[in-house]
Amino acid sequence: MEEKEKQQVVLNRYEAVLVASKLARKINGLRLAAKEQLAPEELIDIDRRKVTTVALDELNGGKVKYERKVKIEEESTYDLT
Repeated sequence: MEEKEKQQVVLNRYEAVLVASKLARKINGLRLAAKEQLAPEELIDIDRRKVTTVALDELNGGKVKYERKVKIEEESTYDLT
């Protein structure tokens, strides 16, 4: 993953790791569910790449949509007199 590509999709590396890890867990769950339903001879069709690689590829390709949650902190006023 190139640095410029990553910056276009996410704000920083930390955010990229969080988004990619959540997506990787989701992909892994979908794969496990599909694997349980397939016959052994049909398992050849399952994507053999690691889920983290797939997640990062989808993140870089713009296939992932996510929303940043921003907390708005209340302004505090302090009376120092």
